[in-house]
Amino acid sequence: MYKRKGFTLIELLVVIAIIALLMSMLMPALTMTRKMTRASMCMSNLKQWGAFFSMYTDDYGGKFMGGRINPPSGAWWVSIWWYVMEPYYRDRSLLCCPMANDYQKSTFEGYENFGTWGAKGNWFPDGFYGSYGINEWVNDTPTDLLLYGSPVKFWRSTNVKGQGYIPLLGDGQWDEGWCEASDWIPSYPGEIETIAGTDVGQFALIRHDGYINMLFMDYSVKKLHIRKLWGLRWHRLSHMEADEAPTEYDFPDWLRKL
Repeated sequence: MYKRKGFTLIELLVVIAIIALLMSMLMPALTMTRKMTRASMCMSNLKQWGAFFSMYTDDYGGKFMGGRINPPSGAWWVSIWWYVMEPYYRDRSLLCCPMANDYQKSTFEGYENFGTWGAKGNWFPDGFYGSYGINEWVNDTPTDLLLYGSPVKFWRSTNVKGQGYIPLLGDGQWDEGWCEASDWIPSYPGEIETIAGTDVGQFALIRHDGYINMLFMDYSVKKLHIRKLWGLRWHRLSHMEADEAPTEYDFPDWLRKL
């Protein structure tokens, strides 16, 4: 009679071991590919934001948005870019980096690097939430509404030189930042401080392995190492305060090793 042959137990175990070995070799590569894909999607989002800002400033004589009082939440905001710009973008998913797009993960609840502002209704109206932050010095806020510094610091319009060195919008744990060269340096990535003089730290995140994606005022998007954040031209007087920026020796270990 014909006798059907099958795999022995040892042969099955060998096959399973080989598959497990191959999976262990492939997983790091798949993880890296996934991260690279999300980083590319983030850059694509920011390029779209560049188009939205371009359309907005074209419609308003080259001026950026100004401060507003009493948006839908009833609160006071200096630059509610995510609200003012809504007629241009519509799709609110563009407010989020693909590495930080979970509404349930708040930056104030242990998800500083990969959380969202506005999660679970944190002071933001009508379900707005995101993970990009604007350079607050880029706005046309009336002088009687200014909170920080001199009116001379503001980039009020697109009619300026060196636009490719002026940050506009990028990966952030909050929706805005009043950044200065002398700002505090986080002692670990994503550390949150809610006092003045800490705003650069809001952008010092490890979403893209030591880098963040940043949209500049010329609407170019660049991959930026987070150690470079303190040397950017955040406002009009930044070049005069360059000597206040931290040096390599001022950075904590986690930043020096990136």
